[in-house]
Amino acid sequence: MKNKILFFAVLAAMTACDKSDEEVTGSDRNQALFGQWEYQAITSDTAVDINGDNTVNVDLYNTNEIRQCIKDNITAFAFAGEEEKSTFIINENGLTCGEVDAFSNVEEDRYELINNEILRFDNRNDMTIMEFTKNRLVVEQDDFLDDSEVVITYTFKRS
Repeated sequence: MKNKILFFAVLAAMTACDKSDEEVTGSDRNQALFGQWEYQAITSDTAVDINGDNTVNVDLYNTNEIRQCIKDNITAFAFAGEEEKSTFIINENGLTCGEVDAFSNVEEDRYELINNEILRFDNRNDMTIMEFTKNRLVVEQDDFLDDSEVVITYTFKRS
């Protein structure tokens, strides 16, 4: 009987929540955003054909809809100073798409966090935070793809 109790106690300890995956509270979100993030998933609420192969998909990450060199990009959020908006950067990681050199910035923008849930950018559409843990960020963004208005969901993991 003691062995069974010990077994279940060890099993419970092994499957307990990892503190690194705890939800980030609203007041901590601005600081917790800072750092580098990698794409883990990219989906659309409507099936689209971005690459022109006559096949529509909602899963844009695990299909050929988005080129691998884009899936490889790193997204970074950085503090710019007390009186300035924070910095948003998409960096061409090791796989270049040819438009910019490897490890160069593909896109740079400024943003502010509104009500701890909306990322409001200067030059791109707002992103709404749907889920935020210390190692995972899920945001939604309105976009226009394949002649359709769509909502894109980006899932990032901390890099």
